[in-house]
Amino acid sequence: MRFRNLLITLLAAGSLVIGAAIPATAAEPDNQFEEELGLYTVVNDRPVRVTDSFLEEHALELNEAAPEQEPSTRLIDWNQWFGCYSLNNANDVFANYMFWWDGAGKNVRLKCGEGDARSGWGYKHIRDGKESQWQTKLDAARAAGWNSSAVKVESWDDLMSGASAAVILYPDYIRRDTVSNKWCANNLFYLQDANGNVRYKFQVEVAWASDSDRLITSFPSNRAYC
Repeated sequence: MRFRNLLITLLAAGSLVIGAAIPATAAEPDNQFEEELGLYTVVNDRPVRVTDSFLEEHALELNEAAPEQEPSTRLIDWNQWFGCYSLNNANDVFANYMFWWDGAGKNVRLKCGEGDARSGWGYKHIRDGKESQWQTKLDAARAAGWNSSAVKVESWDDLMSGASAAVILYPDYIRRDTVSNKWCANNLFYLQDANGNVRYKFQVEVAWASDSDRLITSFPSNRAYC
């Protein structure tokens, strides 16, 4: 999968309260941010800055909050949250990503899903097993000076959805497992200042089904392959 020089984004707001059945507003970080510190990924061995236009098109459902309201996640609105956690509608779609292979496009969808940290797929599986890992990366990036709010990333799942969209569309490493019927891809994300200094970096690994449109999982990884 090799792609064009498309700028990438990160969007939304609000963190989800663990164990609750409703989305929550985001806490305002106390860090002093650097406006010139940007988040980048790698596309065709070249750095591409992660901006807010990519997720707007590729990663998040845009459920605009009223102007007087605090920021809240746009990945999942209230009705979607209720349908997923109260009605257990496993196939409710939260985000749609594009995967290209051999010149053909395929939809990869983040759905409500089912299961828990040890098994399953989709948002429930990711939230139960990987939320703390994503929150750690978001906290560390903010501590390094990244103003996530400038690109409308306020919650762990905003970051997860944006990174997942970028990895699926622009994988640095990709492999198909014909036994388990899934694709696995990986790419690097890093914070770089105006002088080209890298302040913080992390890998992201994403897996999705090869025999359906399901996103299986997405998490920060310690390896550049899968």
